[in-house]
Amino acid sequence: MKVRLKLFATFRQYLPAGATGSGVEMEVPAGTRVGELLARAGVPQEESPMILVNGRGIDSDRMLVEGDVVAVFPAMAGG
Repeated sequence: MKVRLKLFATFRQYLPAGATGSGVEMEVPAGTRVGELLARAGVPQEESPMILVNGRGIDSDRMLVEGDVVAVFPAMAGG
């Protein structure tokens, strides 16, 4: 199935070679979880990224479905 992975800020360095803009369409097996997609892309999950799927905040255990758009941002600190 196809999903779109969008990486922002410092995570853009993990986009595959040849990707344009901030995202790339990826083919993944049915049943793939968000965390597995991020691991496949090489995004370090120990940095506790903020993850949105279709514009909603989720955790990395969510199972993906055809056409999902996964947006990943570095964790932010505020004050």
